Order: sequence, then structure tokens, then C-alpha cells
Amino acid sequence: MTVTAPLGHTSCGRTGRPGARPVRGRFGAWRALAALPAIFGGTAVMFVLTAAWAPLLFVLWLGCAGLWSTPLGERLAVRTALGFRPLPAGRRELIEGVCAAALARCGLPVGSVDFYVKAGRQPNACATGRRSVAVTDGAVESFLAGRLPADLFGAVLVHELGHHATRAGRFALAALWLAGPGRVAFRAVLAVTLLLCGRRRLGRPTWLVIAVGGGVAIVQAAQQQQWLTVAGVSAIAFALAVTPVLDGAVSRASEHAADRYTASVGAGPDLARALVLISGSVADRRGLARRALDRHPSLPSRLDRLGRLNAGSAVPVGVLPT
Repeated sequence: MTVTAPLGHTSCGRTGRPGARPVRGRFGAWRALAALPAIFGGTAVMFVLTAAWAPLLFVLWLGCAGLWSTPLGERLAVRTALGFRPLPAGRRELIEGVCAAALARCGLPVGSVDFYVKAGRQPNACATGRRSVAVTDGAVESFLAGRLPADLFGAVLVHELGHHATRAGRFALAALWLAGPGRVAFRAVLAVTLLLCGRRRLGRPTWLVIAVGGGVAIVQAAQQQQWLTVAGVSAIAFALAVTPVLDGAVSRASEHAADRYTASVGAGPDLARALVLISGSVADRRGLARRALDRHPSLPSRLDRLGRLNAGSAVPVGVLPT
């Protein structure tokens, strides 16, 4: 769909239920704060590598981050960096009604959000920026084939609109851009380490080499009083160790907040059914480390909370609703 009004200027904070309280959140700001070590590390890398050109490049770099926050910049960013693409003309008409119904339930006018499709065989959806929602090819195919009913598909879209209502992706594109140099530096170090270790995948020996190498680099830079290098390497090391855990915790909290938003506009039961239908199983077999890093809460946890929000309309764990 083509959009004309930025989401930040619409009534996404209002719910479709009369008298319901607006939903607010600072999850986008928290996620941006979690990315600060990577951003700072990338800044240090930029200043070290570009020397005299660093101030000019830094200003241009920050300017581009602001550009991605504009409607035009966001459309460009999600298509080029995230692989979002418009719905094909033949499918747009079929899915347009579900999108319009989801917007109406949230009190949003048609044209206030950009809907896209992205690669992915598993039915899924995501929201980013201020106005972008994408569904996977698998979700579209399941909907068109009748495996994902319209009301359940609509509830998934409402959940993604809930992320916008709670501002979960408000600074996501800017943070992704600003942290880019730090991520590139880490991937370069990782590639060299894997090459030296003769490995193709990460393992404990590889992480040990990275940790030792990073420690040696920090000590040597400190001895030579290269404090910018010390700050950059330390920030990247901190980002590797702590940022994924912080980002995972904030992301899980934002998922629960979007679920609460969905329940507040009356789509909670449909979302619970959609979650079970898409997952196929409610068992949580993740280990402790995986749960700490995962950006989504466990399905039993989400169903339990949705059940309480839905005033007793909980979906029985292990039972596929009909």
C-alpha cells in the first residue's frame, strides 16, 4: 500500500475500544540505548581509520541517520537494507481488506502505514521505523491458501501495529545505521579469527581467541596511550558481551506490550489462536542461554498473559483452537 501520513501523526496510541487508555512505551529508546556500545565502537573505528576526514564523515554519517527517520528515508531504508518489497499488484487487492480492517481496529486511517512483504517461508510479520509493517511470503501464502484465516491474520497485523503504538521500532533504522561500522569491524575481526583458527563456525575456541586478542589489543593500545583505540575496542567488546542480552530483554518486553495493545483493541483471542496455529507447538525447548538472547518470549508465557488480558478466554496450552 502507498502511504501519505507518518504514523507518528496518527492516532495509533488510541485503541479501537471506546474509553480504552492510549498505549505508550519507550521500547525504541531502550533498544537504541542498548545499541550505544556498538555505536560508540563504530564511531571510534571511523575516527581511527579515516583520520583527517573523520569529522566530515561523522557529520554525514549522523545526517544519514536522521534521513532514515523521515517517511521517504524510511521507505528507502526498509527496501534496500531490510529487503522489504511492496505487495504484488495481484495479491494486494486480496490482502488490502485485512490490512484496512486491522488499521480500523486500531483507530488508524487507511494510508497511515506502509505494508510490505519480505522473504521467509515461515508465517511471520515484523514492524520497524515509524510506519512500516512487513509480512513474510509464508504468511501471505498461508492466508491466500486459507490456512491462516482472515481474523487471525488481522490479529497478527494488529500486534505489529501495537509495536508502532508502543514506539518499539521508532529509532530502529537510525540505530542500525549508526551501529553499522561497529558491526562491520566485528565481522572483519570474526572472519580473520575463523580463518586463523581454520574453522567455519563459531565455537568456544574461536570466542577464546577473540577474547584474548581483544584483551591484548586493549593492553597494547593503553601502553601506547592510544585512548581512542582503547575506547573503541572496549566498546565493541562490551557490545558483544552485553548488548545482545539487553536487546533481547527489551525486545521480549516490547512483545508483551504489543500483545497487551492487541488485547486492548479486542483482538487478543484471535492473536492467541494465531500464535498457536503458526507455531504448531507450545512447548519451549530453548536452553537458558537461548532464552536470554531470544527476542521473543516463550509461547506459553505469551498465551498465559493473553489469557489473563482476555478476561478468562485463555487458549488451553497444548490444544490447537478450532
